[in-house]
Amino acid sequence: MNRALFFIIPPFAGAVIGFITNAIAIKMLFRPLNPIRVFGIKLPFTPGILPRQRKRLALSIGAMVERELLTAEVLRNRLANIDVKSFQGIVTEFLRRDDVRKEFESKGRVLMRSIFSKMNALQRFFVSAGQYDQTIEQKMPEIVDELISSVESLLREDRIKAKILAAVDNQVENILISIDIKTLVSDRIDSLDMERVEKIILDVMADQFKWINVFGGFLGFLIGLFQSAFTWFFR
Repeated sequence: MNRALFFIIPPFAGAVIGFITNAIAIKMLFRPLNPIRVFGIKLPFTPGILPRQRKRLALSIGAMVERELLTAEVLRNRLANIDVKSFQGIVTEFLRRDDVRKEFESKGRVLMRSIFSKMNALQRFFVSAGQYDQTIEQKMPEIVDELISSVESLLREDRIKAKILAAVDNQVENILISIDIKTLVSDRIDSLDMERVEKIILDVMADQFKWINVFGGFLGFLIGLFQSAFTWFFR
């Protein structure tokens, strides 16, 4: 019986140790979030790997996005295959929004008042006598509708579409430089709460992490089994 236990215990002990070791290693990717100090001395491996390397990781991801994902070539290819009708729909929907139309009406009234204020006394007299200023005030919604319709008509012309896309295409590099994709992405990642990052990664990688733990247990079992067999044959 003692000999059987001597042979059985190491594989199962190795499996438990391997499983727990891998589980702790995965946890140490994220925890602890902050350095732990004992008597003023920072304990090794604190904070966890990701909290400790978050700035470097953020910069690496930002550089990768800038280098591989949001390049001038990628944007040009996207522009070449853009659905112009969708573009028109987005612009039209924006222009037809109530808040946008009211803003246009308000700006239009301010503009007309500014124009009237710059007229000389005789011009203002004729404008007031004909009540043109009041008419324009009242007709401003119709004027805005007419302007929006004109813009929509322009967008439907092929030459205008081509000019818009060409203008954007010529400015792709400048746009990317002004946005600074690398800094934008890295700053956004660096600002994330690490507990939230941990939850996101664990949710996505739950199955993979589970099998890493299982593999650790299986490897520990094999090592224990080898140890028992080695001891058995060479005792």
